[in-house]
Amino acid sequence: MNTLSERLRQIRVKSDLMLASSERNQVPIINRTWDQLEREMKSMDERIPHSQELHAKAHYFLASNGIDTEYVTAPIDTSNTFTRIEVEDDTNIEEFLNEEHEKTLIRIIEANRQETTNDFQSSYNQQFEDIFRSIEAERKEEAENVVDFQEFAKYDSTSGINRINEYAGVITNLNTNRSQDLDYDLIKGLSNIRNMSELKKAQDCTLETWHIMQHLVDQSDVPGRKEGRFIKTYASEPYQSFAAVKTRRALISASTSWLEQQSHQFINETLNRHAQIIKIGGNPLFNYRLRAFMDLTFKTSSGWSDDRLEIVDNLPIWAYVYYLIRCGHLDMAADFVDTHREMFATERKFVSYLEQYVNAEYHTVSPSTQKAILADYNKFEYGEHVVDPYKLILYKIMGRCELHKKSQPDIIRTVEDFIWLQLTMLREVVVDEETNALERYRLADVQKHVASYGNSYFDPDNTNPWIYFRILILTLQFEKAIGFLHKDKKYRLETVHFAAALAYHGLLRILPASRKDTKIMLITEDEENQVLYLNFQHLLYHYIQVFFPDSRQNAVQYLYLLSIYSSENGYPDQSMVHLARSYVCKYVIDSNDAKALLGTLNDEQHPGLIERQKSLLYIRSREHFIEAILYPTAEQCIQRGRCSDAVHIYSVAHDYNKMVDVLVKELTDALQQSHADRIVDLTLSDEPNTAIIQFTKEAMDYYTKFEPFTKAVTAERQNTIRILIHLLQFRTFYDQKEFNVAMQHLESTDIIPLRYDHQYILRLVERFNSLDDSIKKNVPEVLLNTMDILYKTWVSLLNRPTESSNHVKTAQAILMFTGLLQYSIPTDIIIRLNKAVVAMTKGR
Repeated sequence: MNTLSERLRQIRVKSDLMLASSERNQVPIINRTWDQLEREMKSMDERIPHSQELHAKAHYFLASNGIDTEYVTAPIDTSNTFTRIEVEDDTNIEEFLNEEHEKTLIRIIEANRQETTNDFQSSYNQQFEDIFRSIEAERKEEAENVVDFQEFAKYDSTSGINRINEYAGVITNLNTNRSQDLDYDLIKGLSNIRNMSELKKAQDCTLETWHIMQHLVDQSDVPGRKEGRFIKTYASEPYQSFAAVKTRRALISASTSWLEQQSHQFINETLNRHAQIIKIGGNPLFNYRLRAFMDLTFKTSSGWSDDRLEIVDNLPIWAYVYYLIRCGHLDMAADFVDTHREMFATERKFVSYLEQYVNAEYHTVSPSTQKAILADYNKFEYGEHVVDPYKLILYKIMGRCELHKKSQPDIIRTVEDFIWLQLTMLREVVVDEETNALERYRLADVQKHVASYGNSYFDPDNTNPWIYFRILILTLQFEKAIGFLHKDKKYRLETVHFAAALAYHGLLRILPASRKDTKIMLITEDEENQVLYLNFQHLLYHYIQVFFPDSRQNAVQYLYLLSIYSSENGYPDQSMVHLARSYVCKYVIDSNDAKALLGTLNDEQHPGLIERQKSLLYIRSREHFIEAILYPTAEQCIQRGRCSDAVHIYSVAHDYNKMVDVLVKELTDALQQSHADRIVDLTLSDEPNTAIIQFTKEAMDYYTKFEPFTKAVTAERQNTIRILIHLLQFRTFYDQKEFNVAMQHLESTDIIPLRYDHQYILRLVERFNSLDDSIKKNVPEVLLNTMDILYKTWVSLLNRPTESSNHVKTAQAILMFTGLLQYSIPTDIIIRLNKAVVAMTKGR
C-alpha cells in the first residue's frame, strides 16, 4: 500500500512538472508535496488558537469571496442517493404529434413564404437586368450606327442621300402594290438606280447581277405570283423534300441558261467587233455565225491555231459542237451531229451517246451508256494519241467523267465557263436516289467547291466585290452572297436592296422569328447541304436606324418586307408577320414619333401612317390594329418609363381607362420613388415631379373635353387623378421644406384629418375604404410626412402656446385616424406617429 501511495505521489509530481507553461501561469505553484502540506496545515492549526471571533472572520472572508459557508459546512445527505425514483408516465403521444405537426406546418408555410419572396425578388431583379441590358444594347447599337453612317458618307459624298431616297421610293411603290394585292417588278425598279462605285467595271457587274436575278425569277418555270414565289419550295420545305429538289433543279437550269445566253451574246459581240474583217453578211442563223466565230477564233493566216483540233470539211467539229452546247443550243448540236454523221466516222458511238444525253430525263444517260462513255474518256485522256480537247470535254460532260477534276484549263478559261461546267455536271437529286457515292455531285458540292476559293481568288486586288457576289448568286448561294457583301460598309445600300429583292421572291432563307435576338448575320444550319439562314430582320432594322434617322415614312416601309414570309405565301406559319408587327412597335418607340406613325386625336380621328398601311401586316380591322400594334407599343412604352407616349397611344386607341391607368401609375411611381431613384431605374419615368404634374393636368384638361372620355372614365376615377396630383404636389413642397404650401395641397385632398373633430375623423375613416388602391398605398408615407411637418412646426411655435396647442390636436387627430384604420397602416408607422404625438403632448 505504501509503495502504491509513493508511486502515486511521484506521478503527481511529474504531472505537475509536465504542465504547459500557459497552464502553470494561471494558478500559482505551491511547490509542496502532500506530506509537506499536511504537516504545515497541522502546524498552523496548533499555532493559531480557536475563538468565536476568529471563526466569524473566517466566515466573513469566505462569504465576501462568494462562498456559501453554510452550504459548504452542512453535511451531505446521502440517504436517497441510490433510491430508485419512479417517474409517472403521463406522456400524451397524440398531443405531442399534433404539436409537432403544427410546428412542421408552420415551418413549411414559413419556408414557402420565404421561397416565394425570394423567387419574386429574383424574378424582379432578373427582369430589371434584362430591361437594363436591352436598353444598353440599343444605346451601343445606336452609337455603332452613327459610325456606320459616317463610314458610308466617307465613300459617298455626292449622291448618297439621293440614292437612299430613290431606293426608298422603289420600296414604297412595292408596298403600295402589295397593299392592292398586285405584283411589282422590284428587280427592274432597283436595277435602275446607279450603285456607289464610280468604276464602270463595278457598275457593269452590279447591273449584270440584277439581270441574273431577273433571269432566275423569270426563267425558272416555277409557277405563282412574283411575291413569295419560292418561299414554300425553296425557303420553307425540308432540303431533301422532292418539292425543294425540284425547285433547285429549276433554279440551276435558269442559272445555266443565263450563262449560256451570255456566251451566245459574247460570240455575237465578238463578231460585231470584227464585222469588217469577217464580212459575215446579214445571215442571222446562229450556226452560220458560229462557223464564222470558229474561223475567227481558231484560224490564222497559216492554218489552224491548235494542232490538236480535228478538222473535217474545214470545220473543227468538236469545238463547234461544244460551243453549240455552251451557248444553250443543245437541240441544234444534236441535229448537227445526226445530220453530219459522216463527220464523226472516227467516233461513231458519239452520235448515239449525244442523242441519249439530249433526250434523257435530266440529261442522265443509262448506266451502261455511262460506262461506255467513261471507257472512251479514259482511252482519250490516258492513251498515247493526241486528242482534241473539245472532244474530251464533251465526253466528260455526257458521262460525268472524273468528277473530282473540276475543270479543263485548255478550254475553261473564264469564271463563267467554270461555273457553267459545274452546273452542267451536277445532278440535283434526293439522297435516296443516289446509288453510287462516287457519282455524287450535287449543288451543295458545287457551292462548297466555289466557296473554297473565296473572294481573293476571283478578285486578288480586292477592288471589285461584285465578281464574287455574282458567282455566289449564280451558284444559288443567296444568303452567303448577302452576308459577303454586307461586310463591306461601302455597299450597305446595295446589300439591303439585293436582299429585299431576293426576299420579295422568296429566294432567301431567313432566320426564324424565334431567334430574333441574335445579331449574327449569317447562321449555318446544315453544313453538309450548305443550308444557311440570313438574319434578314436585323439587316433591315439596322439599315433603317443608320440611313433613316429622321424619315419615318421611308423607314417603316422596310419593316413591312418581313410580312412577305406569311402562310399565304407558303411560309409554315405567321411568325414572321408577328415579328414584323413587333418591329413596327419597336420602331415607333425608338423613333420617338408616335404621333406621325400612329396618328393623333384632335376633334376627329387622324389615322397614322401605319394604320393606313395595316393590310401589309395582315391587319384587317381597326380593332385588330389596336390589339396588334397600339396595345403592345403602349405596354413597351410603360416598361421604359415613357408614360406620356403610352397616354397618347391609348388615346388613339380610344381606351381612356387604360390611359388613366398610365397617369395613375406615373403619379404613384413619383410618390413612391424619389427623382434620383427614378433616374437610375430605367423602367420608371425620369421626369421631375413638376413635369409629371404639369403633363397630367394638361392631359386631363384636354381629354375631358371629349364626350367619349367622360363617358368611359367615371367621376370617381377622375377624382383619383385629382387626389394623386395634390398628393404629389404635397410631397414635392414637403421635400422643398415649403410646409405651408404642402399642407394646403394635402387639405385639398380631404383624405387625412387636419382638425380634431370626432365625427369628421369617422367620416374620413369610412371614406378611406372607398378610395382607390393607388391612393391607399401612399397614405402611410403621407401620414409620416404630415406628422413631421406638424412636429417641426410645433417646435418652432413653443413660445406661442395657443398655436402650438392646435398642432398638437391635429397630431392627435391624425393618430386617432390611423388607429381607426386598423390593418391598413403598418405597425411601424403607427409606432412612429405615436412617439411624435407623445413627444408633443409631454412638451406642451
